[in-house]
Amino acid sequence: MNLTIAYFTNRPDPKIRWFFDSLHRETGGDYSGIKVVVVDFFAHVRMSGRLAQSGGGYTALMDAPCSPVVVAPKPCVWQGPHRLTTQDYFAASNARNTAICHAPDGWIAFVDDLSVLLPGWLAAVREAMAGGYIVLGAYKKQKKLVVENGEVVSFEEFPLGVDSRWNSGSDSKPVTAAGSWMFGCSLAAPVQAFIDINGFDTDADSMGGEDYAAGIMLEKAGYAFKYDRRMLTYESEEDHAQLPVFKRVIKKTHLHPVDASHAYLSMLLTGGRDKAPNYFGPGGIAELRQHILAGGEFPIIQVPQHHWPDGQPLSEM
Repeated sequence: MNLTIAYFTNRPDPKIRWFFDSLHRETGGDYSGIKVVVVDFFAHVRMSGRLAQSGGGYTALMDAPCSPVVVAPKPCVWQGPHRLTTQDYFAASNARNTAICHAPDGWIAFVDDLSVLLPGWLAAVREAMAGGYIVLGAYKKQKKLVVENGEVVSFEEFPLGVDSRWNSGSDSKPVTAAGSWMFGCSLAAPVQAFIDINGFDTDADSMGGEDYAAGIMLEKAGYAFKYDRRMLTYESEEDHAQLPVFKRVIKKTHLHPVDASHAYLSMLLTGGRDKAPNYFGPGGIAELRQHILAGGEFPIIQVPQHHWPDGQPLSEM
């Protein structure tokens, strides 16, 4: 069964060598049935050599034995050359949907930048694939994280960076989880699952929360979840502060007495939002994905033009 492993970054120094080296350990050098997709906001300037390389060198892409596919996030209204906003905003749904469109049939796993895979990560993914459940991996953010050849050499414990789900898990086996436990930094699911909900909800772009939202939709669609601490990644805490930091905004809104994030959660739980209302064209993400897999290019779709919490034109944001 095919497995796509998607890695996401919008940082000048993503520590991507940590990922490649630890993945090589996990696969034992056998990448049969594995496709690696890197979705990088800086892909164009980086590959042209106009962005400084550091932290082990982004040239790791050029000699990685997994032969990764490197792409920029697809055009969207929130960031990049086709944005409608005055600055770049956080847009994780758009990046994740880009990876889904590059994934062949089978399964897809997600890994955030600044991460190293710990031993057992891939085995946990394979176990979930065999068992037919969506697996939610664990993470710990560590300070002074040192990684050499894909192995963790040293770090300083950072209690505030421990996965909030950690104490509900087990070191010996996956445990039953709710869809709302889904965090985007480490998970694996059937590609078809994300097609069923029309991808990650781009209404969460600029705000965040796209991961748990997708989990809630997937649970409504009948998918089962397990949380597996054996599928563990460590992340560099300090490197999250790299500039530029993409803007996030959670607005006050007439739709909820607290704020837009609570209004969004209400839409998910009681408002009948079972699928993402993304506009990818008439056939949704399913048709767009087939177009991309056939060698096509992403269309430039500049909707929405107003922000859903308050109707503000994106051109003013």
